[in-house]
Amino acid sequence: MLLFTWNSLMHKTGDLFQWTFRVMEAPNGKVNVMFIIIGIIGAIYWLSQQTKYNAEAEKNGTVK
Repeated sequence: MLLFTWNSLMHKTGDLFQWTFRVMEAPNGKVNVMFIIIGIIGAIYWLSQQTKYNAEAEKNGTVK
């Protein structure tokens, strides 16, 4: 006895894809804000470290 048909398998696969995309749509705006905040924090950290390294290079007379 055949437990499934290709048609039902394709419909179930399509339903699974639609469900996963609906789940991913819900927090969409919050994820964008989170990535922007992480990027800003990373840029501030990078710039502070770069300032420190530039000051050390200028003090030692080495190349920036």
